Amino acid sequence: MKLSRRTAAAVTLTALTLLPLGAATAPASAAATVRDRIVSVARGEITPAGTSPEKTGSCDRYFAYHRGSGSCAKTPWCAAFAEWTWHRAGIDGTVDDLAARGIGKWGKQKGLFHQRGTYTPKPGDLVIYGEPDGGTPGHVGVVAAVHANGTLDTVDGNLGDKVALRTHLDPSTVITNHQHVSGYVSPPGA
Repeated sequence: MKLSRRTAAAVTLTALTLLPLGAATAPASAAATVRDRIVSVARGEITPAGTSPEKTGSCDRYFAYHRGSGSCAKTPWCAAFAEWTWHRAGIDGTVDDLAARGIGKWGKQKGLFHQRGTYTPKPGDLVIYGEPDGGTPGHVGVVAAVHANGTLDTVDGNLGDKVALRTHLDPSTVITNHQHVSGYVSPPGA
């Protein structure tokens, strides 16, 4: 079938018009892929009922990212788990701090921290309990889902001595380790 010049010009113009749209969506889908990997890695670590990674030592691997030091039986490990999750999902150059407040502080320094109430979290973000500049270690979890009503599902290391899925948490009222949600740290480049 032979195309007329007018038809060929219209097809070419349409293709050239749509080309930038495809290019514009590539970074967004790449960010979504990174966030999907973070959530997949975190969910894959949820501890089966009746087991304790602290008793078996299976959570010690979360410290490997921290120069290979640490034991989850002796050291609070929520931050080690959160950072390990990002690292396993392919994010390099993240903070190396074993305190949740340190992750929040790092996020502030890098422009990746978002105060609660000023930002809608996304899956793959880290939820920070306690002020990043505060004097307590706080707590950190991985945002696994954000619901239309604003509640969150999170995967948290060192929650009841295991990796636990928590569902439908209201960020304005939930308390963990005696701390309220102060904000969220987004993965670099996502």
